[in-house]
Amino acid sequence: MLSVLIIDDDKITHKFIKRALEGVYELYSVFSGEEGLEKIPELKPDLILLDVEMPGKNGYEVCELLKSDTALEHIPVIFLSSHSTLRERMQGFEAGADDFIVKPFQPEDLRAKLQVISRRQGTEKSLSAQVEEAQKAAYAALSGSSDIGQAFYFIERCHNVANYEGLAEEFFKITNNLNLTCTLVIQSDVNEEFYSSKLNQVPPLEADLISLLRHEKRFFDFGCRTQINYQNISLLIKNMPLDDMHRYGRIKDLFPAMLSAADTKINQIVTFNSIKDQANEINQSFNMVVKALNRVKESINDNQKAGIKIMRDMLIELDRELPRMGLDDDQEQYLINRIDLSIIDAHDTSSILNEITKYFDVIVNDFKKQGEKQQILLEKITNLTTSGINADGDCDEGYDMDVELF
Repeated sequence: MLSVLIIDDDKITHKFIKRALEGVYELYSVFSGEEGLEKIPELKPDLILLDVEMPGKNGYEVCELLKSDTALEHIPVIFLSSHSTLRERMQGFEAGADDFIVKPFQPEDLRAKLQVISRRQGTEKSLSAQVEEAQKAAYAALSGSSDIGQAFYFIERCHNVANYEGLAEEFFKITNNLNLTCTLVIQSDVNEEFYSSKLNQVPPLEADLISLLRHEKRFFDFGCRTQINYQNISLLIKNMPLDDMHRYGRIKDLFPAMLSAADTKINQIVTFNSIKDQANEINQSFNMVVKALNRVKESINDNQKAGIKIMRDMLIELDRELPRMGLDDDQEQYLINRIDLSIIDAHDTSSILNEITKYFDVIVNDFKKQGEKQQILLEKITNLTTSGINADGDCDEGYDMDVELF
């Protein structure tokens, strides 16, 4: 039932209005403008019937004061007056009244005017509620759009990070913007790496709990905490907004996309590190093979030189000693022929060794070229893994507060 406050200094008018409206509206009566201004904030009526001509503050003054109060300006006012000139009606309009009724009036006329205003008021309340809901929906949409923008920002940035520390730093830029306290665990190719959004050490109990929950379902909720799990990464949010279920839902919708991108990035980092390690090993192997071939080549050249020197020394010695041996011509000729054959064989062997040395040169050069290509590949891999963006926005620092899980 709607409430109506009657402000009039005439008791007869009060009785007349009560007979006309009793049982349909909840009625309150005051007999002066000052008393009306005192009662309105307390009663908060749905409608006000206000006499224009009263001692003290008249109806125009009361209406103007009422409409100047933002908490009360929405209450409809119907002026009651024994005059109906254009000037008085204009004054009523300027004061903020919604309608004007001339005394004396018929009960039917009063009820009709109140019904019109009541319907209009109901429509306005309905529209106001719709506007409020639309504003909430718009705010939620804008907030969701902002959250999606941050997710896209993270996905774009995470493609360029070089290591797990850089990935965690980019992740915490988003969570800090959302005023979320988080712990991130990344499963590297060796062990679990823990990172805190507050830049402090992760307590052992919290680390143990996160490790245990990593093998549970995708979302694990307990109290105001939620852990989201992917194959290589898990996120524990420690201050989920339980008092704002819209934001709670947006957060749960936002982070899977980010964690999925981070999970893929971790696989890339592991792959890059493996390729880099393999490239280093292959490059080291090429260098070892080149060094070994060079040593073999040097050994062959040294042996060849040593053999030639031995032959030369032998010829010099024979040339010096042969006349003293007293050999007959046949023996001397045999010995000379045998030495000549040995020299020819040594020459042939030297030619073969020269050919082998040339082959070694070809092989060594080929290995050097392969090593140079491998080095270029290694540099490219290194550049891919170390050319992460230089973040302009610094991560929030200075958080010395030790955030415990329990």
